[in-house]
Amino acid sequence: MFFSKSSFGAAFLSLLSLHGAGVTAHRWFNWQFDITCDATAFFVPDNETDLIDFVKAQHTSKTLLKPVGNGHGFGNLTTCVSDEATDRDSYILSLTNLKHLEVFDNHTVVFGGGWDLIDLIPDLQEHGLQVANLGSEMVQNYVGAATTGTHGTGKQHQNLSNKMIGLRLLDATGKIHVITEEATPELLKAFRIGLGVLGIVVEVTLQAEPLTFLKRTTKIVEVPEDSTEMYKEIARIGQKYEQINIIGPNLKWNYTTQQLDPQTQLSLVYCEETDYKGAKNCSNYAIATPPSGILYRGFMGQFEHFFPMENLAEAGKDYFNYAQSQADRMKPYHTVDPVEDGMKGYVSDDVTVITRFVKGDDNWLSPVNKQNLPVNSSGIFATLEYSWIPSYNNYTLQWFYQDLVNEFIPTFGEKHNVRPHWNKMLFNKETYASTIYPKINSWLDIQEKMDPDCQFVNNFLVESLGIDRCKSLF
Repeated sequence: MFFSKSSFGAAFLSLLSLHGAGVTAHRWFNWQFDITCDATAFFVPDNETDLIDFVKAQHTSKTLLKPVGNGHGFGNLTTCVSDEATDRDSYILSLTNLKHLEVFDNHTVVFGGGWDLIDLIPDLQEHGLQVANLGSEMVQNYVGAATTGTHGTGKQHQNLSNKMIGLRLLDATGKIHVITEEATPELLKAFRIGLGVLGIVVEVTLQAEPLTFLKRTTKIVEVPEDSTEMYKEIARIGQKYEQINIIGPNLKWNYTTQQLDPQTQLSLVYCEETDYKGAKNCSNYAIATPPSGILYRGFMGQFEHFFPMENLAEAGKDYFNYAQSQADRMKPYHTVDPVEDGMKGYVSDDVTVITRFVKGDDNWLSPVNKQNLPVNSSGIFATLEYSWIPSYNNYTLQWFYQDLVNEFIPTFGEKHNVRPHWNKMLFNKETYASTIYPKINSWLDIQEKMDPDCQFVNNFLVESLGIDRCKSLF
């Protein structure tokens, strides 16, 4: 199925619309509608053979090809290359029709690259199976989530990519490659975090596990207002629980003083195994399940940074103090009196903070790779997720948030061995990437073999990874 440019070009590219007769669109948006690209066209293959034929046909003209899922990302990782940015044609691809699935007795599951988590999880549950670790949202395409290092929380739980024990990928010439844990274990460590530039993943072999149930508890606690003592206590809490989200300490915008006030109340949301199988009273499959491609239409600035758990007390204090100190820079973007100015409903210009924990791995470009950790390290990572949430969508404020987010890695990256989440706001260049990903040059060698003519890249990936051979494309 092929769609080209038309008068509908400004329409939102939703996977729900791909099958509509006569529907044509070429513009893509991320989940917040603050990042977009304007491609030549988009293509929806009927099956794998259709996709292979299309890729082979486009290789001769070096057409840019960007598979997209549901746009669940804060940065430019999955953005297509806009027509005006290149001399080549630029195509958006959707694999929504690649949805075969087969379950085996050893709890392995083979499925196509078109599956979204919100559809895959209940299907696995019908077979008495589950994915070992999930994030809080499940509108993502599985391949997109796994190959960018999406994770949940748990000191003995790794990110989604680690349960992929086999991949079938299509390179830019249209050739199929099979990478498996049994036959090519080291290559699989490279391909698991492929970021969309090591080939088009057409099929995944997943090591699922028997379905289990968790009891979720929410507890409210107070911590000291002093940031040093505050994060000593948060580090202690992190040691105590295996699987926990620590929500807070947040920073609340004070409309009277025009400053950010620390909120010392934390919500501890932790899970424990249970044999209870009665009525569920927790969220069923996901926090939000809106139409495909649309998750949250409000702007926000957000990063998530990973670092060794041993650094949590110091890193947490440094991040919190730095975020709070930026209040004066935020003043120009805030209304003085929201009630007087006629703003009704929910008003928030706050900074929210969430701490999670993830077990490290050996995947080459994983944000929790253990390749440069000290010998005595636990191999467990803490994460800090910071979100700047405006009262209303405003591009000027959003750009300010991007500038602010950009300052944390240069300020604290080397000090705390920080690695950013690939699919949240990320602005570091290849010089920093080379320090946190020791095998990045070997990974780039594989990328060149899979994509010799730079058809899978975009400008963000070229700059962030140092794909120098592709810089002249933009």
